[in-house]
Formats: sequence, structure tokens, C-alpha cells
Amino acid sequence: MENKVYLRKSVVLMATLFIANVGNLQAAPSFDGPSSVPKYHPLCLPELKNWEEDGGAFDMQKCASNKRQSEVSKTSEGAYYAQRADGAPGYMAYKPIGSLDGSMELLLVYDKKSHNPLTSIYFLGRIPGAELTRDFLTTIEDGGDRCMGGVNAARLISASELEVDINATVRKMLTFLDGDEDEEVDTATLSFKPGNYQAFACAGTITKTYNLIDNKMHYSRVSFTRDESRKQIDKSSRCYDRVVADHLSPPRVLDMDQYQGFLETYRQQCGSIR
Repeated sequence: MENKVYLRKSVVLMATLFIANVGNLQAAPSFDGPSSVPKYHPLCLPELKNWEEDGGAFDMQKCASNKRQSEVSKTSEGAYYAQRADGAPGYMAYKPIGSLDGSMELLLVYDKKSHNPLTSIYFLGRIPGAELTRDFLTTIEDGGDRCMGGVNAARLISASELEVDINATVRKMLTFLDGDEDEEVDTATLSFKPGNYQAFACAGTITKTYNLIDNKMHYSRVSFTRDESRKQIDKSSRCYDRVVADHLSPPRVLDMDQYQGFLETYRQQCGSIR
């Protein structure tokens, strides 16, 4: 499942931060990496999100204390993980992305209930004077499910730009510029048997760059991560795999001009894109 969600209140806050910094030449906009993000209890993130519409603050420190019986562990990939409490299925987890101007943290969140984990990017705004109290701001890339739009990774590359790598199937790798961003897949009835292999076999990642000031997004590059090494082949992707293997050299990362060249080669050798 893949849903398109736009930045909302985060843009307003970022614009406010930059306007404030224009008047203070000594305080240039700043950003920092994952190590700058405080540790949160993953099970507090759904409760924090529930406060979004109310616009109020939520005490993350108090919430963490209330949930201290639910163990938080750190995975080998750097994610903080906790099983859902009271026998509920699934888990909550997050990877820290970075912070902006010491007043907003970005997290890559994994929300698993009874079905597959959905990924979102959370913007957590700091309320002045309270170290661990946050006001939930917004999410982007909300609802991505594994290869069907799931977030693979995200990075702050400046005080105003966020890069997000989106997992993609073969079809999405070939058609994401065609304006079908709102396409949805019903994962509740989807078969994940080999006959529907393309539904869960990632063909690569599509990198989006968000400008956090003007709420604009552009595609930056495309990375091809699966090719002839597939153990099971969907018939519709065989020609695609051959073109990737024969025409792209490792690490198989293309900018957008190079990607257009790949599409032309694909059309010449495989016919129209379905």
C-alpha cells in the first residue's frame, strides 16, 4: 500500500525557524544527524500522533515512564523496538533520522499491527522549556508497505532538505514518473505466494528530495538493487532484469537524465511499459 501525504505544519515551523534566523545573523539554520535525536519509547509514538488534531503538547517523558514495563531494545540496524503491550499483536519501532535547529526531530517509524509494517516519517516539534515534550507535526510517505512504497532510508542533507529512499517494485521503477502516485494496493487480500512475486520483491529504490521550506519535492535518483539474481522470476519482469544486468554497471545508481536513457533502452528491447 502506498499513499501520498504532503508536508503540512512542519513547513510552517521550518519557515518560522528560517525567518527568525534571518533576523539573527549569528544563528544560521542548523541540522544534525541521527545521534542528535533523543531516545523515545516507541509505544508512545501512536499516542503522540493522536494529539495531532488537537494541536496540544504531549509529555513523552511521562509516557515513557508509564510504559517502562514494555522493554525497548535496539536492533542491529539502529532501530528502537518495542512489542505492543497487553497482548496486542505487532510492534512499534523507529530509526532516528536527525534534528533541525535543535527544535525538531525526524524519525523513520515502523508501525506493525496484525499485517505488514507500515513506514512513516514523523516530524516531532519541541515545545520550548520542556526537554522531552513534543507536539506531533506531520508525516510524509505514510503507509508504505515493504516494496510497495515503504521507506527504505531517509537522510537530512541540509537544514532545508530531506532525502527519502522509497522501495519500489518493477512496475513502479518503470512508471513512477507517469503520475500514478495515488495508486493503492489492497494488502488485506493480496497474495504473497511466488505467483505474485513482484508484489514483494524490491527492484530498487527511488530517491525523493523534499524542500522543507517551500513544500516541494523532486526525484533525485534511482537505484537498481535487484536484477538477474532473482531466485524466482515474475514473467513480466524477465526483460527488465535482462536490461538492468546488461546495461547498468554496479552500483547501478542513475540520476534522472540517465534514468530516462534507461527507459528508452527498456522500450527498445522490451516494448511498451505496462
